Amino acid sequence: MRFPFLFMGFLSLALGVFLLAYFAFLKPDGPVSGGIEFAFAFFMIAFGSWVIWRRVTGRDVQ
Repeated sequence: MRFPFLFMGFLSLALGVFLLAYFAFLKPDGPVSGGIEFAFAFFMIAFGSWVIWRRVTGRDVQ
């Protein structure tokens, strides 16, 4: 059952990129909220990339 996890990785990656693009055009309200938003987008991109890498290379944790 690999498809749902691959889809989850692509969705997380796409939402992270969307958030970074969105915040590039519309500036955050303050430095703290901007940091939280950037950290959340970075985490989504990192998690999505990790899931896709594991599914494409076939390296499952056992």
